[in-house]
Amino acid sequence: MHLNLKILGLAFLTAGATQFQTLSAQNTPVTTAEAENLSIRLELSMGKGDPEMLNQLIYFPEFIKRTESNSPFVNNLDTLTRIAHGFGIFNIGNSTLEITKNGSYKLVRGFVRNEEMHLLFRAFGDGGLNYQDITIIKVKDSLRAADIFSYQLGESYAKLFSYMVPDTGMTDAPSPLTSKSKYQITFENALSEKNYSAARSAFEKFDERNQNDKHLSLLYMQACEHLSEKFFRKSVDHYISLFPDDPTPFLLTMKEYAETKNYRDYSRAIDKLDTLVHIDPFLNYLRGNVLMKLGDLRAASHFYEEAFDYDPSIWQNTEKLVACKVVNNELVQASEAIILYSHTPGYRKELVEELYANYPALR
Repeated sequence: MHLNLKILGLAFLTAGATQFQTLSAQNTPVTTAEAENLSIRLELSMGKGDPEMLNQLIYFPEFIKRTESNSPFVNNLDTLTRIAHGFGIFNIGNSTLEITKNGSYKLVRGFVRNEEMHLLFRAFGDGGLNYQDITIIKVKDSLRAADIFSYQLGESYAKLFSYMVPDTGMTDAPSPLTSKSKYQITFENALSEKNYSAARSAFEKFDERNQNDKHLSLLYMQACEHLSEKFFRKSVDHYISLFPDDPTPFLLTMKEYAETKNYRDYSRAIDKLDTLVHIDPFLNYLRGNVLMKLGDLRAASHFYEEAFDYDPSIWQNTEKLVACKVVNNELVQASEAIILYSHTPGYRKELVEELYANYPALR
């Protein structure tokens, strides 16, 4: 059985009984075994650097239904497919590999919500950290994705795609622009030109109702990330006040806090994100990094151990754990960690050799 599913239980995680129900309580054609098999194949595909399985996972007819668009184009799959190719719907695997370079794509947990199977994956690597909540459906004898919610983007791909499809409200007759549409054109043009200062200025001319629009607030926050820390924090506080249980601002602020060495708020963002994903033991690796930066190597070692016990294949965590163990004069444990890591699938032989070269007493 897949390690993560085995740890979490055959029925998957049931945190929040009103939201997440066990598979046996659901009337769904997707079984635990089928979902488990799909998660293993996705991990293997992405682990080999092959994005095609994830690229082709979305079942486009069902995906279009999830956009809830009133556009007359919803029945023209050829036109929508061309738009989708330009938008990147069939390139999600490639964009995910940009995140997981030198890292991993791993299942965090599976669950059923609203009688549909979901698989939550973590993408981690040189490109940062993201989570993907994939809604799984059965199409004939195969499993496909009805939609994918990106924690980094803050919305599902179906919702994002709906903004790309012309609505039924469009007419050829000229009409005066509302304050939203007028400034939204300026806002979106500024974003496309990466003129983030102009985008911020345009957003702040929206009325209150439109400033509280989730999609526009997300874009505003992402624009302010490129400006000063003051503007970024203001946009984050605004967004969190509207959507306190949305993970996106915490992913964005973690990056900002790390770069500015604001480790206290960085730790708080990790804890909040951990709550929102219903616990991911991998995040102990990031907690360990904070404590290492603060010079508390014993406390850091504790969190690296927690992450290692959960998944010994994370090479970045193994490297830090061994370094802490050596400094703390726990050489036997350091040696055992290297040995365990060297037996994980896809382990980095060069890392093991480097660790032994740096700490010859561990051989």
